Amino acid sequence: MNVLTPPTPENVAEMLTSDYHDYHNGNDWWPSISADGPVISVGITPVGDDYETKLPETHFQAHVFQVDPELPIASEPVYLDPDDARELTYERPGEGFDGWTVVANEPIDTTRWKSHHRLVIRNEAGEHFAATYSKGLTEQQEARPWDCEETARFDPVARRIRVVQVHEWVTPAKAEEAGQ
Repeated sequence: MNVLTPPTPENVAEMLTSDYHDYHNGNDWWPSISADGPVISVGITPVGDDYETKLPETHFQAHVFQVDPELPIASEPVYLDPDDARELTYERPGEGFDGWTVVANEPIDTTRWKSHHRLVIRNEAGEHFAATYSKGLTEQQEARPWDCEETARFDPVARRIRVVQVHEWVTPAKAEEAGQ
């Protein structure tokens, strides 16, 4: 009697990228693959040499999305005049001036009197830089970004794509139609 290899995300990926799109580790897998738009569904049934011994089918999904080309990465930080850096905090993504374009301006945290942000900018060479700054939440807090700094330092950053699996509970369509 042989021991069947249960499928895991790693060995399913290995199977899908192998030359023969097959996975043999002392037994066979019976795959079923289908697509619904950019979502690929994969079912794997491990089967023994006797074709009678089987493990239950295990289901996987692969989500296909386009990946932009790699961007150049700077090796050194850049230093901007605080007034110029401050002006960039008021620009929307895609806007900018003096050779700098705002890519993102993301809130990071909020304390009682200040909000903290990360500003990502791009130069004309396509290199990206980021700096954090704080600003006062009311007119009573006169804290402006880089107010007490001689320069605003922006460190080189690289874009990283992160795929996150989120479980969401939704009402099935039939229950919604029935008014439940």
